[in-house]
Amino acid sequence: MTTAAAQPSMKAREKPALRLDPAKVNAWRVERQLLGKTKATSPVEVATTLLGVQAQVVSSAALAIALRSKPARGKDPAVAATAKALADRRLVRSWAMRGTLHLFAADDVPTVAAALGGKDNWRRPAWLRWFGVTEPEMDALIDAIGEILDDGRPRTRAELAEDIRARLGPKAGTLLLGSWGSALKVASDRHYLVQSAEDDAGVRFVRASRWIKGWRDEDQHEALAKLVVRYLAAYGPATLKELLRWWGVAQVSVMRPVIERLGEAITEVDVDGTRAFIRTEDLPTIEATRPTNGVVRLVGGFDPFIVGAGLREQLIPAKHLKRVSRTAGWISPVVLVDGLAAGVWDAKRTGNRLAITIEPFADSSSRRRAAVEAAAREVGRAQDLSVSVAYGSVFRERRSKVPFNDRG
Repeated sequence: MTTAAAQPSMKAREKPALRLDPAKVNAWRVERQLLGKTKATSPVEVATTLLGVQAQVVSSAALAIALRSKPARGKDPAVAATAKALADRRLVRSWAMRGTLHLFAADDVPTVAAALGGKDNWRRPAWLRWFGVTEPEMDALIDAIGEILDDGRPRTRAELAEDIRARLGPKAGTLLLGSWGSALKVASDRHYLVQSAEDDAGVRFVRASRWIKGWRDEDQHEALAKLVVRYLAAYGPATLKELLRWWGVAQVSVMRPVIERLGEAITEVDVDGTRAFIRTEDLPTIEATRPTNGVVRLVGGFDPFIVGAGLREQLIPAKHLKRVSRTAGWISPVVLVDGLAAGVWDAKRTGNRLAITIEPFADSSSRRRAAVEAAAREVGRAQDLSVSVAYGSVFRERRSKVPFNDRG
């Protein structure tokens, strides 16, 4: 039985969708992802364009940003720019979509926080039973986190837990120390906390409105609509189901009103038989885009394009999905050829050398291999490392239990 999320509206079924050439769409998306000729001048520009960079693993986020940026100036490698932007508060690390950590441009955090404001999944009885708390206890914990951090002083999780324990008792303090940080994620949804830049003591938490200059409040529904349009500009075309997956919700009722509110700002298109939404203003550019032929890019683990893009089934061949999405939600580094996943890769660093192993999904010509090796050198340059390339198996596992879990 077809789910509601997969069904087009009655109006959409009555009107044929505009057909787009998949090759043009793929080439356009590579450019919009800053993986083509267009490059960013700063980590903030990358985070703004991509509407956040997933950052469960900060080094992966730094590589994603570096590969999308113009060559670094000075002595530091391109990947170092991310840490500097975090220290300068131009980038902010926070839990957001899908409950995963992202790096955001500081100016985007109020919009994301406003859009997340209505997500109270933790109120479900199953969630409360799992963590052994009542709804009033959880409400009190979230409010206490916001009140404690309102003094503007960054705290480690242990320091925050100690303050919570003094205010609400040992049970609340222990909950805050949970390995998955679920209570902190919930408080983050209310924009009560973000992570400050790391120091010798490790990760610290601070109230978002105290850490970010020029904090503003926004309407929840308008904020989500703005984010959907920006998502489509970087990751589209995307189906309604993919929009729900990106935002981390299952209820069509969350996203359907947003689609209707946007009206003519978005258009439903047909890409190789899949009906999906795109920003209307991008249609002329897509149709004018020239498809690429054999252009190779290497992207790292948890890359925003692999994690967030629409038309997922076209991006990643179904028979190779488990090579990209591995056990426990790990997302492999990927070889892209003309904007589609064509292999996976791994790397081992020894001193100032990076040994990259490529596992293509199909046999490669000598020309293709030369393009792969050139792309691998870009990965090395981003880290100021020399590169060697070999071909072989990587990430071999007996079985992947997670088809595609990017929740972190």
